[in-house]
Amino acid sequence: THWLTNMGVKHQELQSILEKYLGVPHVVLYTNGHLALENAIAVLNLPKGGEVITSPFTFASTTHAIVRNGLVPVFCDINDKDYTIDVNKIESLITDKTVAIVPVHVYGNMCNVEAIDCIAKKYGLKVVYDAAHAFAVKYKGKSSASFGDASMYSFHATKVFNTIEGGAVCFKNDAWVQLLNDMKNF
Repeated sequence: THWLTNMGVKHQELQSILEKYLGVPHVVLYTNGHLALENAIAVLNLPKGGEVITSPFTFASTTHAIVRNGLVPVFCDINDKDYTIDVNKIESLITDKTVAIVPVHVYGNMCNVEAIDCIAKKYGLKVVYDAAHAFAVKYKGKSSASFGDASMYSFHATKVFNTIEGGAVCFKNDAWVQLLNDMKNF
């Protein structure tokens, strides 16, 4: 087709296949996982200076995506079973400045999505999963892409599913499709 970028035929085909495979209504593709996560956080339009609870047991990019959105990372320890965020410690870190949680699925182990969902609902917090390590992982028959307000995947060459480089944001909110496509396209 001679069309390699800017949502060409191959791009649209991969996006459609991923939406079906992951069981989510929307996938927006990116050049890398970092930009996908940064934009997934940005689309939430969180107040600058707000606190975001996350895990320190992740690649630096997770924290960078929070900081580059003008937000303050608050680190929650991991549990010693699967190395994901310790859901028993999240509530003790919530303050009146807390606006979101960015949990990280680790080594194919999903976070305790049920507990995180309950905490988020209780405190009115947004949740964006860093699912870079959880492509095709399921919990109770549901794809890791279907939890929280959004989930981000990395398709870097070191990941189980890769496109040599790339990433994606998966979400349900119809209004975000155009916003995320506009954000990634300058």
